Amino acid sequence: MVKRSSEAGFTMIEVMVAMLITAIALIGILALYMTETKASGFSRHSTEATALCQDKLEQLRTLTAASVGINGTETNIDSADGSGGVYSRTWSYTPQATWVDIVCTASWTEDEGGGNGSGKSLTLRARRNL
Repeated sequence: MVKRSSEAGFTMIEVMVAMLITAIALIGILALYMTETKASGFSRHSTEATALCQDKLEQLRTLTAASVGINGTETNIDSADGSGGVYSRTWSYTPQATWVDIVCTASWTEDEGGGNGSGKSLTLRARRNL
């Protein structure tokens, strides 16, 4: 007959403590993943918004002096093909004494999780001589 010692296995309390520690570690990893995902999404959107505004600024810089006073808005644009996206872009081309102020703003809705979104925007400014 085999005699068992009192230290032959894990007790129920030891198993529960191990499960609690594992759960706390998994919750921390999940929170870190969610934060990284939000930051990555914001970074991607702000980079695309910068490209959209930079493209419009370059286009407006090539206009002649007769084109001053041009303001505009485009909605549902995407940086890849210019349509069907999440961005709105507004711009102004305003004459000053000897130069033109060019301002472009790209806006989008950033998903905050749970279907809630907050409006974000990015503005680029430039000048050119008349």
